[in-house]
Amino acid sequence: MSECKLRPSARSAIRSFKVMDVVARADELARAGREIYHLEVGQPQSTAPQPAIRVAQEQLVADRCGYTAARGEAPLREAIAAMYAATYPNAHCRAERIHMTPGSSGAFTIAFMAAFDVGDVVAVPASSYPCYRNLLTTYGCVVASVPVDANYNVTAKELAAAQAARAAAGSAPIKGLILSSPANPTGAMLAPEELQALCARCDETGVQFISDELYHGIVYEGAPRAASALEFTRHAIVINGFSKAYSMTGWRLGWVVAPDHLDRLGLGLGLGLGLG
Repeated sequence: MSECKLRPSARSAIRSFKVMDVVARADELARAGREIYHLEVGQPQSTAPQPAIRVAQEQLVADRCGYTAARGEAPLREAIAAMYAATYPNAHCRAERIHMTPGSSGAFTIAFMAAFDVGDVVAVPASSYPCYRNLLTTYGCVVASVPVDANYNVTAKELAAAQAARAAAGSAPIKGLILSSPANPTGAMLAPEELQALCARCDETGVQFISDELYHGIVYEGAPRAASALEFTRHAIVINGFSKAYSMTGWRLGWVVAPDHLDRLGLGLGLGLGLG
C-alpha cells in the first residue's frame, strides 16, 4: 500500500479536552467490569425531569423525528423567553432571537463564527473552560488570557487593565470576551453590579461580550444572584442550555440568544452548519 500523502489541517492541531479523555478511559474500565465512581465530568447527580422524559417518549412513539425550523421549535423558544422574563428583572429576550443548538457547544460555534474573524483577539479568564481556547484557536482567533482577581473573576477592572496593557504594548485590541458566571471550573460568580459594569465596559469599548450562563440555577445558598447579561445590555451574546440545571447532559439541548446585529448571521450559520 502506498504512503498516504494527505495531512490534517493546522487548525485541527489543538489539545484534546482532557475531561473527555478521562471519560473515555473510565468507560473502557467500566466495560471491562471495573466499578467506576465518576468525579471527572460535570454530570448532575439528579435525573432529567420526568415531564421532559414523558414528552420525549410521546414524540418518539408518534415518530415526530423530522426536521424543524432552523431556530428550533417555536413553543420551546417561547417558553425559554418566558423563563427569562420570569427569572431575570428587565431581561431583554424575544423568542425570535433564540436559536436552539445541539448542546451549548453548538452555540459556541455559532457565536464565535458570527462575531469574530481570523486574527481577532478574544479574551478569556486565566482560569476558564478549556474548550473556549480550543474552539477560538480552531477558528483562527488570538486568545488573550486575562488575569483574574482575588475572587477568581474577570470584572470591568481586569478587562480595562488588559486593554490598557495591550494598547501600551502596541498589540491588537481586544475584540471579544467570553466568560461564565457561575464559572467553570472555579464556581466563582459575578455579583449583578459587577456584571452590569462589565457589560457597560464592553459596550463602551466595542468588545463583543459572550456570557456563558450554563451553570445558572446551580449555586450555593448565600451566593450572589446569578444575573443575566440580558438584564444590562442588548449587545451581548448569551449562551445556555438544559445540561446542568435540568440534568439533561446527554440530550444535547442548548441555545444562543443573539443580539440584533448578529441575529441573521446566526440564523445563516445555523442553517449552513446544521446546528439549528
